[in-house]
Amino acid sequence: MFEKEFQDIQYLAKKHEIQHYDAYLSKSKSFSVKIFHHDIDTFKYSDSIGLGIRVIIDDITGYSYTEKLDKESLNKALVSAKNNAKAVDFKEIAILENYPSIKEELDIYNKDLENIPVENKIEKAKELEKIALASDKRIINVPHALIGDNESLFKIANSTGLNKEYTTNACYGLSFCLAKEGDETKSGAFEIMSRDFNDIDPKKISKEAAQKALELLGAREIQSGNYPVLFNNEMSATLLSTFWSIFSAKKVQEGQSLMREQLGKNVAHSIVNIIDDALLNTGYNTRPFDDEGYPSQKTVLISDGRLQSYLHNTITALKDGTISTGNASRSFKTSINISPSNLYIKPGSSSKDDLYSVFPKCIEIVQLSGMHSGCNTISGDFSMGAQGFYCEGGQRKYPIHNFTVSGNFLNLLKHIVGLADDLKFKLSAIGSPSILVENLSISG
Repeated sequence: MFEKEFQDIQYLAKKHEIQHYDAYLSKSKSFSVKIFHHDIDTFKYSDSIGLGIRVIIDDITGYSYTEKLDKESLNKALVSAKNNAKAVDFKEIAILENYPSIKEELDIYNKDLENIPVENKIEKAKELEKIALASDKRIINVPHALIGDNESLFKIANSTGLNKEYTTNACYGLSFCLAKEGDETKSGAFEIMSRDFNDIDPKKISKEAAQKALELLGAREIQSGNYPVLFNNEMSATLLSTFWSIFSAKKVQEGQSLMREQLGKNVAHSIVNIIDDALLNTGYNTRPFDDEGYPSQKTVLISDGRLQSYLHNTITALKDGTISTGNASRSFKTSINISPSNLYIKPGSSSKDDLYSVFPKCIEIVQLSGMHSGCNTISGDFSMGAQGFYCEGGQRKYPIHNFTVSGNFLNLLKHIVGLADDLKFKLSAIGSPSILVENLSISG
């Protein structure tokens, strides 16, 4: 698709004597419907397209973009990128190549999703609210009963002959419930993401969300102290999602990562393995290449507790004298950066129930708040509000609330003593199993 536009760019680049350039196009559309009080609360549809130009002149990079793809607009974007490169005095060495394609066949697009009637999506969203409210009289409200889907096309070409594209899509369902008993109100949420609309099961989503809210009712306060802490899979994924940038080679090179100068060293307990896999089957961010056209791969960041790699694009890789890991990211409006694909902590072989019995007592955390204000991604320190359960004798005893969990993410990695087999990915494509940490500070 868009071959004519990319041929125009090639012609215009030659006309303006631009030898080194790439063009990145993204076209996306998304839909969501939210039900509240049995009626449509919000109905959103968006459709966007844009093309970013990167020009390299004497090791200086200039960027520009356009949201119009006619020849005149493309010409303006190229000239603007060229002028920007001439106006910048910061050298960022980048090499453009015609990167090879992967051998794998990726299942990342389901044509059937295009043909789901809007009425079916609305009906499924209504079911989310209806089922949650009917599950228990203590469920008093469902602020979010949401069904959505999205589709994206990405295309990149450069002056060395590279010309690649792919299309991906997915759908999701989310229920967020409020439960009340007496003067106490608790919340619970659950979501499912898939490339098959039939997988979005309103009964499963809403019953899980309602159960999460209900089981927190009757919460007590907890005495301050140091406890073993069990993060359920959603909260451990939330932690990894908050601190993933410690693995960014760009952050390391800028001195903003606690993983600086840690390559080859033990940075976590020997049972910990952290992987970024852009080829993961059914992964939300599975893709054949990154936003430079570099082929996707599976990258082991931590192996048996030892830091093996950072996440690289070609620019950071060149600085470190290594090769890219295929983690370049950009929008058509921005410069090249780094992002994970499907990033996760490798699950263990124990069930979550097994982890309750490792210590005589522990705190299970099922909700966290204050991720942005309470987490320092440079130092690794965190202090977050939490809710969960006091556990003793291998089982939950009662729910707890109004407490804070504090620590350091690197220290947490070193004191993980248990990994469950319940790996779950959040909608951000960052996942984790439930993890048991030997010792963290709890302030009631």
